[in-house]
Amino acid sequence: MAHDATHIFMLVRTDPDAPKKQQGISFVLADMDQTGVDVRTITTLAGETEFCEVFFDNARAPRANLVGEINKGWSMAKALLSFERIFIGSPGLAQNALGQLETFARGRGAFDDPVFRDHYAEVALDVEDHAALYSYFADQLKRGETLGADVSMLKIWVTETYQRISELMIEVAGPDGGSIGPLQVGNVSVDVLASFYKARPTTIYGGSNEIQRNILSKAVLGL
Repeated sequence: MAHDATHIFMLVRTDPDAPKKQQGISFVLADMDQTGVDVRTITTLAGETEFCEVFFDNARAPRANLVGEINKGWSMAKALLSFERIFIGSPGLAQNALGQLETFARGRGAFDDPVFRDHYAEVALDVEDHAALYSYFADQLKRGETLGADVSMLKIWVTETYQRISELMIEVAGPDGGSIGPLQVGNVSVDVLASFYKARPTTIYGGSNEIQRNILSKAVLGL
């Protein structure tokens, strides 16, 4: 959504001689509506333009736009990313998809198939387990505690569960799984292909799931 944004935050190298690569980085806000900032939209598989590339060509940000202390931006970024991951890791994403799947599957008579019932039960239990884990981290925030690196589990779990639910929806649709536009089931319509498309980038944004697994392996498991 960079094409709708008024500002962008950046982690910029302000001390090239810092002894560690995480040091010497500052957190800066920049105005998007200025000469030197070029936003180019990227059309997704679903035909939407929610993703963007942002290019900088001699763009400037005043010193007043420095957030926090100079050269201390990495600590702020880690805190911000923790909140972002609990936001992205909300169970609502998978819960809504599961509700759509149940509606669509019942309309298609898929619950008559014991194999589908097994697959549905598996993802439904994963959604419930994820919601319980989310509550654990939410309670930490309510107590005023700092989120640890283990919060990355939320982002991995919910996005990959969401993808499996969208894939199961395609299977239920059968020959109609590749149809563009909503499919009518009783009194409701479900766009199964749109759900499938929307699920694809979720494992990428907010820090790809590969990165999240690296964080967990290093910061949590000590590997």
